[in-house]
Amino acid sequence: MNETVSVIIPAYNEEERITQTLLETIKVLKSLKGMDHEIIIVDDGSTDRTCDALKKFQNEFGEIQIVSYQPNTGKGNALKRGALKASGDYILFMDADLDLHPSHIKDFLKLMKASAADAVIGSKTIEGSEVTVSFKRKFLSKGYYYLIKFLFKLPVTDTQTGFKLFKSRPLKDCIARALVEKYAFDLELLVIMNSKDCKIVESPVHISGPRLSRIRARDVFSVFWDTMAIFRRFYLNRSYA
Repeated sequence: MNETVSVIIPAYNEEERITQTLLETIKVLKSLKGMDHEIIIVDDGSTDRTCDALKKFQNEFGEIQIVSYQPNTGKGNALKRGALKASGDYILFMDADLDLHPSHIKDFLKLMKASAADAVIGSKTIEGSEVTVSFKRKFLSKGYYYLIKFLFKLPVTDTQTGFKLFKSRPLKDCIARALVEKYAFDLELLVIMNSKDCKIVESPVHISGPRLSRIRARDVFSVFWDTMAIFRRFYLNRSYA
């Protein structure tokens, strides 16, 4: 019996790109030998025609499951909803914008099996990565890395890259404990997994062209306060035990 990989794609106002993302993802998944797949798109309260584009795609190709709700709550909540619905042996988190091509999954699966890891996460900073980012984004990313290294001593260099592969069982056990709904969700999940002695390894990623960031100043403050809340829950409240 073939193993199954579940791909979770959170989408917010992606009507112009989501069809191409799905076509590329399906092409890659069908090339994986000896593996079945499912794709779960979580429409996180889009205000454009993302949901209509998804329904049209589903009617034409029948390859996807759609989770849709209002209002927008945040990427973390979308990933959590998708993961808890997934039925695969492996669960992949992937962004909807194709900055990171789904073909990365082949290397991630290979590394997971070779290292016996519970999670393989993309890192923009380790050797082998090819990424072009603005000075502002690089500065913010570096500062955040030093902050979380000081606070949590995680064995990773990058928690926020939007391409992560997990074994289903440890992920579902840990994700049910996560409370953050927005950008710091990735950090909270990895903190919980690390506290449960899950093995987390990093893999290089390749991003072609400069990245167009959607992160605004208020998002930076939101991430900071959520990070402090994770610190309080982890060290003071012992909420993840």
